[in-house]
Amino acid sequence: MNQKGEVTLITTLLMFILLGIVLLSSLELKSSFRKLQRRTELFLCVKETKGEINLFLKFMGRTNWAIKNIDRAKLIMMFLPAAPGTTLNAQKLKNFLINAQNIRLISYLNSLKNIKAKGCQLGPQLYITPFELSIGSFKRDQTQSVILRKVKWNHIFYSKPYVVQLKIDGTNWEKSSPKIEFSSEEKMVKPLLTLP
Repeated sequence: MNQKGEVTLITTLLMFILLGIVLLSSLELKSSFRKLQRRTELFLCVKETKGEINLFLKFMGRTNWAIKNIDRAKLIMMFLPAAPGTTLNAQKLKNFLINAQNIRLISYLNSLKNIKAKGCQLGPQLYITPFELSIGSFKRDQTQSVILRKVKWNHIFYSKPYVVQLKIDGTNWEKSSPKIEFSSEEKMVKPLLTLP
C-alpha cells in the first residue's frame, strides 16, 4: 500500500509539473502572439501612411511642375501676336492648380485623421506636412509654387516594443512624373525598467 501511495504521489506531482509547463508555454505563446499582432498593426499603419504621403507628394510635385511651366509658357506667349487670350487662360489654369493644391492639403490631413482613427500612432510631423505652411494654406515662392521643407526626412512609428523608421527621399518630387523613394528600418526596443 505504501508503494501505491508513493506512485500516486509521484504521478500527481509529475502531472502538476507538466500542467505548469503547459500553462507557462501557453502564456509565452499568448505573449508572442500579442507582439506579432502589434508588429503587424504597426506595419499596416506604416504602409497606409506611406501610401498617403506618396500620393500627396506626387500630386503636389506634378502640380508644382505645371505651375512653373505655365509661367514659362506665358512668357513665350507674350511675344506671339495671336496669343493674348492664351495668357489669360494660362492664368486661369494656374489659379485652378493653386486651388487644387489647397484642396489636396485638406484631403491629406483628413486622410491622416482617418488613419489615426484606426488606432495608428502618428507623430505631429505628419500633420505639419512636408511643405512650408502659412495660415490656412501653403507658403509659396515667386512662381506661386509650394515650398518643400526638406528634400530628405523621416518619420518614426512606435508600437511597444517595435519602432519603424520610415525614410523619405523627395529629391525627384517636382517633375511631370515624380519619383519618391521610401525605405524603412525596424528595431525592437527594450522596455525601460521602472524603479519602485
